[in-house]
Amino acid sequence: MTDQTRLPTPDEARRLLDEADSTGRHATARAGWPGVAVLLSLGSVLSLGTLALGLTTGTNYFVAMIALLVWIAVVVAFQLAFLRSHRIGFGRRWGLYLGAIFAIYVVAMVVVGSSQGEDVVGTCALAAALMVVSVAAATHEARQAER
Repeated sequence: MTDQTRLPTPDEARRLLDEADSTGRHATARAGWPGVAVLLSLGSVLSLGTLALGLTTGTNYFVAMIALLVWIAVVVAFQLAFLRSHRIGFGRRWGLYLGAIFAIYVVAMVVVGSSQGEDVVGTCALAAALMVVSVAAATHEARQAER
């Protein structure tokens, strides 16, 4: 037996690089699906929660708020469970998605908090904006996962 390591031929090296590239693309694609689930979940929770908070007052408002907080905790727990997948799958886009959703949500909470259930149009528009942004982000990630 010999302990010498032989260098690959140019054709073998190209084949190995192609395999490594394919493996990397497949790993990243599979990592994107938990992120898609989190984006859709977060968008639906925030959108429906905003709608519920904006259309209620009194005790119903607090029930809706508690339900919203519980579901956000569930989504965050899911994200933390798949944190490695999110890092691989999302990269820099994750901060952009959350930043856009958070910016709309801050405006939504100002409108909802100050309207006392009276600004139905504003509440509905902001709930729809949350839905649109989260679905757009999830759609982009789903397309990335298919590559």
